[in-house]
Amino acid sequence: MAGSMSSGAPARECGECTMCCKVMGIEELEKPAGIWCKHCTSGRGCGIYETRPAECRAFVCAWLQSDVFGEEWKPSRTKFAVWAEPGNVNMKVSVDPARPDAWRKEPFYSYFKAWVRERIARGGKVVILIGKRAIAVLPDRDIDLGECTDDDRVVIFRADTPTGPIYDARKLHKDDPSAQVAAGG
Repeated sequence: MAGSMSSGAPARECGECTMCCKVMGIEELEKPAGIWCKHCTSGRGCGIYETRPAECRAFVCAWLQSDVFGEEWKPSRTKFAVWAEPGNVNMKVSVDPARPDAWRKEPFYSYFKAWVRERIARGGKVVILIGKRAIAVLPDRDIDLGECTDDDRVVIFRADTPTGPIYDARKLHKDDPSAQVAAGG
């Protein structure tokens, strides 16, 4: 599944889907990732939609933005929400903790692997988030980095070998110089 996610207006509407109201953490509401927002009515949406926090207003899942993702990618079906960070290089997948392996199902898992293979040499990464747990998807394996805080960064390291590049992932504090270098390049 080649293509990119649009940064423009959503191509679809949420409808009955409210998965982002569960999987995303919302600082302003003191709502941790992985639990239902107290303002969400399942299947209907946000009870404070007109006054929702900026974090909620800014979030648009990839299924809404791009026709690259078919109906099978709708978060209410997959039990995860896919989203891209600014610049469309890094992909995050916020997974319902009640279905922690949902992202490993096909065709999704193969797509994540293909996406990271296409973009990792340019600094792209795919990070799976299950509550506070982070898993880095690499071309040849997945690395469970455990619980991450807002001060942690998932950093991908590359080592060139005679047989080609080898990638590794680590969780680093945002102030670690290695995290700063990786974030800048």
